[in-house]
Amino acid sequence: MLAAVVLASASIFHGTPAELPAFVSLSAGGGHFCGGSLIAPDRVLTAAHCVQGASPSTFDVIVGGRERPARGIYFSPRYRVIPSPAAPESYSASAAVRDAAIIVLRAPVTDVAPLVLATTAPADGEPTTTIGRGMTGAETDVADAPRAASQAVLPSATCKGYFKRLLHPSFHLCTQDPTPNKSQSCPGDSGSPVMVTRDGVLQVVGVVSWGGETQLRECGEGPADVSERVLPHLALITGALPARTAPYATRPPRATSAGCNRGRWRPAGTKLSVRKGRANGRRTCIVTARTAGGWAEFEVAYTR
Repeated sequence: MLAAVVLASASIFHGTPAELPAFVSLSAGGGHFCGGSLIAPDRVLTAAHCVQGASPSTFDVIVGGRERPARGIYFSPRYRVIPSPAAPESYSASAAVRDAAIIVLRAPVTDVAPLVLATTAPADGEPTTTIGRGMTGAETDVADAPRAASQAVLPSATCKGYFKRLLHPSFHLCTQDPTPNKSQSCPGDSGSPVMVTRDGVLQVVGVVSWGGETQLRECGEGPADVSERVLPHLALITGALPARTAPYATRPPRATSAGCNRGRWRPAGTKLSVRKGRANGRRTCIVTARTAGGWAEFEVAYTR
């Protein structure tokens, strides 16, 4: 589920306690903000909106109860946010597409077995399990431990009826709890794994991305969860990574009467572009940073 800050949030409403050693908690300032899953000894799969624009040193990657330092972040340069028709100016109400990211760890994890990635797409009606550590209700804090939502795959046509122009069926996987329990993802679950059980093994098919917040609904109000499908991103998730990581600012851009300062960015070779904008009646400077490993954007208002 999308949130209004770079380190975004999206636990499980009406979930049940779950143990999954390969579940990953991303935290900052001691607080969990997104989930993820260990899918290789040195790779964590999460949502791009959870880590876009963040330096790997500004958040903790917790696997198996231990902090694992991150080396770099990578996601598709074609990742984009899709404004909600219900609240087009609200980032926290937005959807996203190509919303998958890889966090590469500085050292491989040797005491936790990675999750398996599914090699075929889930079928309509196939049971799924989502495990996360976000909010458990509209007025609650994030959960202290992972919880699971038992759901099933919704046909794309049904999901399209809920989300219309926001849904891209080739990238988006819709799931919903068909029972009266109505378990679902909530803020804090973004990046968490959506899995199917095949041959008795949990296999990852999706990454929690967004849902009812695009219709200004609270945690637990439905109508369905939307995750980013894993299969379209196998080249990024399992293949050779780009030469440069996703960009992040080491000194944020500034806008003054003297002009727009682009700030300082890493990695070296990041391509920067500047354009003018307007927000809340004020002129702004928008700096976009791009590499083959992703992109980031800052909008700052001119000071007088």
